[in-house]
Amino acid sequence: MPATNHASPSEMEHTLTQHEGVAQAAVTAWPSPGPPDAPGHPRLVAYVVPASGGRQGREKDRIEEWQQIYERVYTASPSEPFGENFSGWDSSYDGRPIDRDHMRQWRSATVDRIRELRPRRVLEIGVGSGLLLSRLAADCETYWGTDFSGPAIEELHRNVKEQPQLADRVTLRTQAADDVDGLPAGYFDTIVINSVTQCFPSGDYLTRVITRALGVLAPGGAFFIGDVRDLRTLEYFHTAVALHRRTGTDAAALAVAAEKSRIRDEELLVHPGYFVGLPTLDPAIGAVDIQLQQSRYHNEMSRHRYDVVLHKAPAQVTDVGACPSLAWGTDIRDMTVLADRLGGTRPPLRITGIPNARIANEEGAWRALTEGDAVRARELLAEHDPTAVDPQKLTQLAADAHLHLALVPGPDRPGHFDVVFTQPQPGRTALAGTYRHMAAAAAAPLTENPAATHRAGRFAARLRDWLGERLPGRVLPAIVVVDALPLRSDGMPDVRALSQPPAADGTVTPSHG
Repeated sequence: MPATNHASPSEMEHTLTQHEGVAQAAVTAWPSPGPPDAPGHPRLVAYVVPASGGRQGREKDRIEEWQQIYERVYTASPSEPFGENFSGWDSSYDGRPIDRDHMRQWRSATVDRIRELRPRRVLEIGVGSGLLLSRLAADCETYWGTDFSGPAIEELHRNVKEQPQLADRVTLRTQAADDVDGLPAGYFDTIVINSVTQCFPSGDYLTRVITRALGVLAPGGAFFIGDVRDLRTLEYFHTAVALHRRTGTDAAALAVAAEKSRIRDEELLVHPGYFVGLPTLDPAIGAVDIQLQQSRYHNEMSRHRYDVVLHKAPAQVTDVGACPSLAWGTDIRDMTVLADRLGGTRPPLRITGIPNARIANEEGAWRALTEGDAVRARELLAEHDPTAVDPQKLTQLAADAHLHLALVPGPDRPGHFDVVFTQPQPGRTALAGTYRHMAAAAAAPLTENPAATHRAGRFAARLRDWLGERLPGRVLPAIVVVDALPLRSDGMPDVRALSQPPAADGTVTPSHG
């Protein structure tokens, strides 16, 4: 059998750049894995930059898409009372509007969390219809709100003018989340960006928003980033969506439906570990506090989202990362034992590994469906897990003991959570070390936009097929879609600076988070 021909990297690069969808291409050979005494053929890898305007062009397109969506929502519901426009908050499970009581309680919990930061000079990025402004601004010296939607800002202007207690302290501006032009540097003691990050096109954009916003945050100030979608529970969520939206007990069909739901997900998801790593990028961040939302209800927000507070140095910090801890199920077996233990223990104290009743049924359904048992998946989704604990019960326990409680995402099992009890502190005290990022998770992607990643994967697959038609009989490279090619000092592409060699599976696309 004759050996397969190998095209040269330069020949492949030239051919790839003839494709109308490719702006740049660079091909290199990575050594094949294997024992030293049995090396394989080098693996060719083609790094391609799409011709769709690059990363910034794709980000701009995606932001404009979200802008059009939200402007349709704002203009379609002008009759809603000021501060009560929950239009667009529809359930992913059934497509119907989320219950107003759920939404009002969600808003109240968010407002309470922001008030704990003692806000006086506030900047809200993505102010929208004023759900938070309407509850917070009257107690602040000044409240600035920005939003990328002109109609939203215009409607908010009209509402604010009708509120005498707000008109002289609210400033509204139409500008994107990453645009800080015209905002006073180092002025705001509190920055709020709530339920907005999911609309960001990439993790890089999120980082840009955070770093620029820190420039207008005063030393010692707090940056509240609320309602962040948790990347770790993505599979649980889309399994539940598929089970709610489809009938039948065909496990394979339901698994396909869950996967289709996942890859159509246009929102940005963020691993809590992303925020833990931010101080290494910006030393101005003096503390990172990550907590689950307080909620009486079990819905997609309380199950799959969390809040973050970044405290800018210098800040009064209580670091609970290494505080004494007890394990749920072994050291602490039930709520009664925990209440007794709190009576004889001086906080801070962490309780680890508590099964989360908000999400236990979705986690169980996901596990059953991955095992091919759709009947059991549906049963688990509808059942209450008797071993799981509602976080709200621990909130009440802490209140009864006159302690402050932080509900914290579990570091290694997203279906579990930790709690940290501390003594209430006067004034603004920064908690640090609430979420403890596991070293084993450090290499995992920390942000992802599933739909963007899927689109890049489909493009890579089509491009590889197209290349095969033009170089028949040749060994084809794996295709890696990248935003840009780094350059060496001589101006030539430095592809080895992009990543480690990918697995030789024919098509490779790194996360576009």
